[in-house]
Amino acid sequence: MLLQTMVPIFGLMALGFTAVRVGLMEQTGVKGLVLFVFNFSIPSLLLTSMVALEFPPDMDWRFLIAFYGASLLVYGGGALLGRLVFGRSLSEQAIFGMGAAFSNLVLMGIPIVLTALGPEASLPMLLIIGFHSATFMPLTVILIQAGKGSEGSFGQRAARVLVDVIRNPIILGIFTGLLLNVTGIEIWPPAAGMLDFLGAAAVPCALFAMGASIAGYPLTGDVAPAVALSSLKLIVHPFLVWLIAGPLLGLSGLWMSVAVLLAAMPSAVNVYLFGARYDAAPGIAARSVLLTTVGSMVTISVILVLIGA
Repeated sequence: MLLQTMVPIFGLMALGFTAVRVGLMEQTGVKGLVLFVFNFSIPSLLLTSMVALEFPPDMDWRFLIAFYGASLLVYGGGALLGRLVFGRSLSEQAIFGMGAAFSNLVLMGIPIVLTALGPEASLPMLLIIGFHSATFMPLTVILIQAGKGSEGSFGQRAARVLVDVIRNPIILGIFTGLLLNVTGIEIWPPAAGMLDFLGAAAVPCALFAMGASIAGYPLTGDVAPAVALSSLKLIVHPFLVWLIAGPLLGLSGLWMSVAVLLAAMPSAVNVYLFGARYDAAPGIAARSVLLTTVGSMVTISVILVLIGA
C-alpha cells in the first residue's frame, strides 16, 4: 500500500525535476505553474471539499483538541527552531513551523487511513482535514507578512496583514466553501464542474511544480534544517498527539488512532508552495517535504503496527 502511494508521488516530482534539468521547461514556466496551483487549483479543491463536509451533531471535541493542540505545539517548536538554532527571519520561521506541523492529509492521509482503519475512519479523518488548512494557512500568512517589516504604525501593519489574509486565494477557497456548507447554498452546476476540473489538477500539478522547482536548488544545501524539521514532523508530532489524546484526555480506540496516524503523515506539498509563493526558505521547504515523504514509509509502518492496524 505504501509503495503504491509513494511511487506516483515521487514519479511526478521526478518528472518535474527532469523536465527542468533536460531543458523541457524553464524556471519562468515553473513560477507560472506554482502561481496556477496556488491561486486557482488548490483553492478550488479546498472549496469543493469544504462544501461536501458533513459535521456530526455529537462530535467529541477532545479528538480535535488533541490533534490541533499537538500540532500547534509542533508548529511553535519548528518556528523556535528556525529562530534560535538557525537564525532565520520571522517569515522563514513561519515556513519552519508549517513544515513541522502541516501534514499531507489528502494525498497520503486519505488512502492510508481508509486502507488501514476501514471506512468507519472516514468521519474523524474528514473532520481533521476540514479544519486543517483553515487553521495553519492563515497563521502562516500572518507570520510571513508580519516578518516583511512593513512600514507604518502597528494598526496599519495589522490591517495590511488582515487584507493579505483575506485576499489569499487558498484561504478564500476554504472559507467560501465553509460558508456554502453552513448556509446550504448550492454551487451553480456549470461552475461546480469548472471547480472540479481545477481541483483535479491540484495534486499532480503541485507535485510536478515542486519537483521542477527543486531542480533549481542544490540538494546538498541546508540539510540540517530539513533533517531537524523532518524529525519534528515524523516523530514528535504523532507522539504529542498520542500523549494529549490518550494519557491526558483519556481518548482511545478508532478516533485516537486516526489522529495519531494523520499526524504521522509527511509535510504537505503546500509547505513548499507557501515557501515558493512568499520567497521564504523554499529550498528548505522542498527538502523537508522530500525527506518526510521518504522517512514516513518507516514511521507510518511502525505506527500502524503499534495501533494494531
